[in-house]
Amino acid sequence: MSFERSGILLSPKAVLHQPGELGYIPVADRPLDFDLETPFAFIYDGNQDRILYIKGGDRVIYPASTTKLLTILTALKVLSLHEIVHPGDELTLMDEDSSVAGVDERHALTVEMLIEAMLLPSGNDAAYVLAAAAGERISEGVVSGRDAVPLFIAFMHEYGRSIGLADTHFTCPDGLDFEPHYTTLEDMILIGKAAMQCPVIRRYAAMPHDCVTYQSGHTNSWINTNPLLRPDSPWYRPAVTGLKTGYLRHNSCILLSVETNDTYYLVGLFGAEDSDMRCADAIKIVDKLTGGEVAL
Repeated sequence: MSFERSGILLSPKAVLHQPGELGYIPVADRPLDFDLETPFAFIYDGNQDRILYIKGGDRVIYPASTTKLLTILTALKVLSLHEIVHPGDELTLMDEDSSVAGVDERHALTVEMLIEAMLLPSGNDAAYVLAAAAGERISEGVVSGRDAVPLFIAFMHEYGRSIGLADTHFTCPDGLDFEPHYTTLEDMILIGKAAMQCPVIRRYAAMPHDCVTYQSGHTNSWINTNPLLRPDSPWYRPAVTGLKTGYLRHNSCILLSVETNDTYYLVGLFGAEDSDMRCADAIKIVDKLTGGEVAL
């Protein structure tokens, strides 16, 4: 594969779903028309199960922290929400430039708290701790957190194939990786669909902020990284109910759930130069979807 150092993909072609295959979603007969600056984008109608708009769908993309949705979905295949987890040496795998939730080896948290920590402040520390806990369960033995994370990543690929992912290769649980860590717009729709069917993701992905007390008694305050969810933000849109932001250098991403008139949409924007470009394109789409301008 060939990549620009800026984080924007040069030429890798995506493996696309074909009619009749697991994960295939048809494109609407009359797709919507948008003038977006973000190079990779989609709009998915969850009620009709069809793609209303797609831009750059034939290329692979960097998902950044939207990766955490698949990490959560995979971990919940082997862990229950109320299990208590003790962070360990898996935290040493985390990149020094990571966004963090304030999780370290002094703490004890439930799986549910780790999920909240991943969805609000986008904690890479929480992502590694959750991945290690699930990896240890998968191993059916006593392994270190560092050794458990690769086991989890292999299991995440198996789970991804089970929901129809066609061209997704994840190398870490937090998304803070470049060339080997990629997916496609079609696969991100499938991840978003699965996330919308997960009550704990829907609950915490919709929270603008929260104060938490760990099982160990430590307290923390978290703010959601999604500005469209926060009433104090100029980008706020009340129809937005989640899901996840992502950021790599010159690659700002967002996967939104939008609910209006008994319809839910997924909106994905990937590869924006910065957060303002990502948000400006997002509200352009959300305002059209919620303003009665979409006639299908």
